[in-house]
Amino acid sequence: MLADLVSDLTQYKTIAIFGYGVEGKSFHTFAKKYLPNVAILIVDKNYSDDANYLAALNEAKLIIKSPGISLHNLGIAYDDYNFSSITELFLKHFSNQIIGVTGTKGKSTLVTLIDSMLKNADKKSLLCGNIGISPLEAIESIDLETTVVMELSSHQLYHINYSPHIAILINLFEEHLDYYADLQDYYAAKFNIFKHQSEEDIFIYNLQNPDAFFDTKQIPSKHAYNVHAKNLKNEVAFDMKRGYIHHASLQILEKLSEILEVDKESYIKTLQEFQTLPHRLEFAGEVNGVSYINDSISTIPEATMEAVKILKNVDTLILGGNDRGVDYDALVKFLRESNVQNIICFSDTGKQIYEKIKREQNSKNLFYMHDLRESVKKAHETAKKIVLFSPAASSFNAYKNFMERGEEFKNLVRNLKG
Repeated sequence: MLADLVSDLTQYKTIAIFGYGVEGKSFHTFAKKYLPNVAILIVDKNYSDDANYLAALNEAKLIIKSPGISLHNLGIAYDDYNFSSITELFLKHFSNQIIGVTGTKGKSTLVTLIDSMLKNADKKSLLCGNIGISPLEAIESIDLETTVVMELSSHQLYHINYSPHIAILINLFEEHLDYYADLQDYYAAKFNIFKHQSEEDIFIYNLQNPDAFFDTKQIPSKHAYNVHAKNLKNEVAFDMKRGYIHHASLQILEKLSEILEVDKESYIKTLQEFQTLPHRLEFAGEVNGVSYINDSISTIPEATMEAVKILKNVDTLILGGNDRGVDYDALVKFLRESNVQNIICFSDTGKQIYEKIKREQNSKNLFYMHDLRESVKKAHETAKKIVLFSPAASSFNAYKNFMERGEEFKNLVRNLKG
């Protein structure tokens, strides 16, 4: 518990915070309160005038690394220093109370649903992790009755040596190739969510062909469930303005409700109260009878294809973003065969997709625009049913993050004139 975590850290005379973002700042706040006799170093290029700022790592006995820092890109081996992270420390001391969720897409929605379901069932639940809240910010409120629901990114799971009591893997797709040495390195980070479990822990996953990713015989838990083919007993349909829950998330949520013995009424209430999170198939407005959907969270081709399938009546798609070396051939083939009539591309990957589709031009109306503003303007001129903004790429070449990109799309829609 908290006392054990503090005791674990007080053995170090000097601790470095490597990367002073959300997690780094939360650890610093924690250290000021609980580690008064430990010297804290900030190692971050944005907080140093020294070009050789990384040399400060040599002064620390323990380094709390931010998940956003890629050691691969810096040419640093993990074993070069005594690295740890907030995630690893928290899992080490609270793993028996943690439901951890990872996957390429859908993590935030699923952890929000799990947290809501537990609260509806009158269970004490704390939601934290990659969804934006560091567990250290609410650590004092955790008691033995608290279930901690954590969204865990691959960056947070990378190199950890502990796994949550209930581990959930939603899906796996090609992603973050600008951070890891290769695709297998990325997958290996994800697998840490179950790799260090005991036999009595629980692992729930949703993979069509799990053997293509890992040896299922090597799963430590005796309680492992692949719910990919599970038939849902209670499935709720959602309208466009409330949002959608992916089938995979519903399958996992239903299995988890069985394991935790959540009553049917609490489970159904959770689904009925669901409201989509921002930038995830979010209704952005209606202009001249055309619905505009913000799916800025879509940073991979698979997410865009799934969005088109879910909405069914998309006639206009806006996509494009930062090039991270992801293969777009499957998306191009999908779009050629889809009912999407207007394909509006912008930015780096949009240029690639535009050129690929153009080579085998068919009945599609294909456009390459300068930026998102021009793309929304073109959509306004051409769409008749649904405009879906689902970029299939990251935002970092033009925006701070997918949220900033999504907010711009919503603002552009608001400014459209009927």
